[in-house]
Amino acid sequence: MERILKVITLEIKKKRFLKNLIISLFALTCILFLVCVKGGMTRIPSMLLQLVPYIILVIYSVSLTQEFENKTDKIIFTGIFSRNEIMVSKIISCIVTSIICFIFYEIMSIICNTFNGATFFNELHVFLIYAFTLGSFILLVSVITPNAILTGIIGYVMYFDLILALLNQALESSRNEMLKHVILNLPFYIANTGFYIGNYTLHQSIIMISCGILFLGSACVIIYRKNM
Repeated sequence: MERILKVITLEIKKKRFLKNLIISLFALTCILFLVCVKGGMTRIPSMLLQLVPYIILVIYSVSLTQEFENKTDKIIFTGIFSRNEIMVSKIISCIVTSIICFIFYEIMSIICNTFNGATFFNELHVFLIYAFTLGSFILLVSVITPNAILTGIIGYVMYFDLILALLNQALESSRNEMLKHVILNLPFYIANTGFYIGNYTLHQSIIMISCGILFLGSACVIIYRKNM
């Protein structure tokens, strides 16, 4: 446990992602305040919830590909920490990122007088599941394609506007109930549609966690098979 905590601390410190994340959140909030100054401050938390996933995507894409892009992955993965410990630390750093975003979102909700204590734990649950599933997917992509920009593009294409537009169009135009069932149960559809409204059903949560485990397991298999 002590080794895990140590490698997690190193993972967080070396990327200085906390500073970049907080600066990004503050900058985004300032922009939203300027946009909503005449339209009502109560809109800010909901707008923040729509935009936070993009910040998370960028942070994950940059931080999880750093060793691979800098060609230091052989040093990192053959050092004093096991590959399992390093992979776990990467996912936990993703969860830490999401928790910081969650805290920031709740603070904005309090400031804008939209805070609802009844939904607090449900929203935390959404942020945590989102972090695990998207983080695992980005980690898998970064292991295969060690490039932050390409990893970010793949993550965007698979989870954000483009795929959501295509899947929503398919849901509206298709009469095939089986196809609709498949789409509604895809993690690529569930992730952001659920995040935007701050809610995953139990069924959706199970799908997200299961896919996250699959992505993380696949990334671990690839790392172990790499000749380092």
